[in-house]
Amino acid sequence: MKTFAKITAAAALGVTAASSIAVPAAATTRHHRHHYYGRTGYVHKVCRRSSAATGKVVGGVTGAVVGHSLIGHGLLGAAAGAVGGVVAGGAVDRTVSAPRRCYYTR
Repeated sequence: MKTFAKITAAAALGVTAASSIAVPAAATTRHHRHHYYGRTGYVHKVCRRSSAATGKVVGGVTGAVVGHSLIGHGLLGAAAGAVGGVVAGGAVDRTVSAPRRCYYTR
């Protein structure tokens, strides 16, 4: 019965993680426009939204390996570590790439 509970918890965690990671296609192509009135005239600040896919993949794999060794030597530890790694990796990737995602246009 204990094994069944672990498998059920891991499956629920996997389904929850998979549903929270999905990003609609329209969210990746949307541009946010901010207006800036300066000495040079009217300028638009255009920012692209980053999906942070590279950071999520690297964070998920690293989190799964670390979770497997720290939390437990089973599926539950690897799944919990992978979910944590995906969240952390996505946040780090968006933070690092933030200066390169925005530019100004006329």
